[in-house]
Amino acid sequence: MAPPPYPDLGKLARDLFRRGYHPGVWQLDCKSMSSPGIEFFTTGFASQDHSKVAGSLQSKYKIEDSGLTLTERWNTDSWFFGEIVQKDKLAQGLMLGLEGKFQPSSDSKDGKFKLGYVEDHFNFLTDMGISSSPIMNCSLVLGHKEFLGGLGCTFDLGDTSLSSWKVALGWSNDKATLHGELKDGDSWLASLFYKLNDQIDAAVELTKTGGGGGGPEPAEGEAEQAGGSDVTVGVGMIYRLEGDALIRAKINSKAELGLGYEQKVREGITASISAVLDGRNISDGNHKFGVGLALEC
Repeated sequence: MAPPPYPDLGKLARDLFRRGYHPGVWQLDCKSMSSPGIEFFTTGFASQDHSKVAGSLQSKYKIEDSGLTLTERWNTDSWFFGEIVQKDKLAQGLMLGLEGKFQPSSDSKDGKFKLGYVEDHFNFLTDMGISSSPIMNCSLVLGHKEFLGGLGCTFDLGDTSLSSWKVALGWSNDKATLHGELKDGDSWLASLFYKLNDQIDAAVELTKTGGGGGGPEPAEGEAEQAGGSDVTVGVGMIYRLEGDALIRAKINSKAELGLGYEQKVREGITASISAVLDGRNISDGNHKFGVGLALEC
């Protein structure tokens, strides 16, 4: 099996800590398939603090004979996104893509070319922006048996300089995934995902952010933590109950406690509720609650 692309390294542990938690927002996700084979995705968020509503509408259509995937998306900030991707037709494992975005109100626009190539033991991915000062992102993942190694970098073609770099090492089997990553020499991440049994998944994550940022992206709706170069340790788990339900829990060294419950109400309808609590100030801390509803037909 070919190794995953660089953004998917450590994804199992990352998703366990971030997916299913939507603190401070009401969230609605809808997915449907039309008769011609067009997939529609609709997502909406309503902030509980500022009464701000945001959302997006996306459609995706696949032309199997040509290996093409056409995607378009619009959001409530009046951004229009479009993407054309072709896979495995010119050559097995080769991906070519063109992506663009446009905002009529400000006349802002941008785009990028994408190229990827996958073989049994490596996965190469690159994209280059189309602008006055184009940026090129490149990544390569090598795999050997259960071991993975990755390298990523960002070039500013206008200044012909290296803007950032990252390197990752990992090990994975059917039950466990170990992942480590270093970014720009001043921030790093290490995580372990372990599947105890069919009901319980667990993960441990350590992150250190440098003075210039870095580290994993915060969960949607969570405020970014200020600060210089702190090391944060987190532990999380998912426990699957009988009857299409599951419980999520996580806690970190900043005494932030996350709890979540998800229930499949019926076929195509899933409801969830979650909370992120400030354990250092229970009485009047910055506690955030969220509710999500996912519909699929």
